[in-house]
Amino acid sequence: FFPLFSAAPAQAKNVNELTVVVPAESIAKFIQPLLPYSINIGKNFSGSFWVKSIENIRITKDRVSFSAHIYGNDIGYSAKIGKQTASFKVGSVNLRNHWQASFRFDKSQKKLYVKPHVDSPQDKKDFSQGDILIDTLFNALSDIEYPIDVNRIKPIAAELYDTELTINTDISDVYADNNKLFIEIIPTAQKKDANSQ
Repeated sequence: FFPLFSAAPAQAKNVNELTVVVPAESIAKFIQPLLPYSINIGKNFSGSFWVKSIENIRITKDRVSFSAHIYGNDIGYSAKIGKQTASFKVGSVNLRNHWQASFRFDKSQKKLYVKPHVDSPQDKKDFSQGDILIDTLFNALSDIEYPIDVNRIKPIAAELYDTELTINTDISDVYADNNKLFIEIIPTAQKKDANSQ
């Protein structure tokens, strides 16, 4: 994990910060072992959804783009119409699309705001009913800004010579350029004698 990323303290805005530099190639290497990845699209859907691949990751000025392949089996959708619930079986999903996600970091709220945009395939003549349904859902979720609380990262804990060390990380900025993601972190350390009560 750690060899994928590098710390660049010289780029930080003050001496208390570390800047973690994450190249696009490292993101791709980190994601690859996690795939295929099961996703939950919502309570109205039934069946299995998977992200099969994420490729062509590119990072530009505060924007990340990538291609995704999503597939699913036995997909169904339920909707409440009046007092009745209507269920639709749409079968399988085998959808390829391209995403662009712009983002900004609000330093006062300590939140990262991400706005995804999906570029659907131009040629939809071979779309299954499932492809049409999921493509429509992605387009409905597209171009909306979503907040992410980035400071919910768990502290790093270790024990060294009967001393418990805890390193808390406070993310102070997130930005991107030149095919790299930059994360500025202010680390703080706490120590406690492991034998003390």
